[in-house]
Amino acid sequence: MQNTKKQSVLIIESDAAVSSNLSKRFQKAGMLVITSSDGYEGYMRARNEVPAYVISETLMPSISGFKLARLLKYDERYRKIKIVLLTSNDLKIEDKVFRSCGADAILQKPFRFSELIEKFKPETQAWAPLKIQS
Repeated sequence: MQNTKKQSVLIIESDAAVSSNLSKRFQKAGMLVITSSDGYEGYMRARNEVPAYVISETLMPSISGFKLARLLKYDERYRKIKIVLLTSNDLKIEDKVFRSCGADAILQKPFRFSELIEKFKPETQAWAPLKIQS
């Protein structure tokens, strides 16, 4: 029997337009999309649903994206979740906090969808069906 389980992505983003845009792109690629607009809710959803990927903005209500990444990456049960953080701040300013949180990558807003996908490519083939349109 063929494994038909979809790869899942959790998008934690307080900007509804960004969340909607990302959701549509990942759904079009055949992925199961989970969304949250709050850091704590996103953390709980990640723990309950254990997505393959988490995309989170850094400045979130209740729990920052950095703290969320640290909580997930330093817990053996969730360590394999790939995490990309999104920030509006200068990456030079965020570098020290980023390096200590355990996230796999960070992108500065605005970004192209293809840049987001590139952050995961070496690790998985789950992105293979994506038709990248920048």
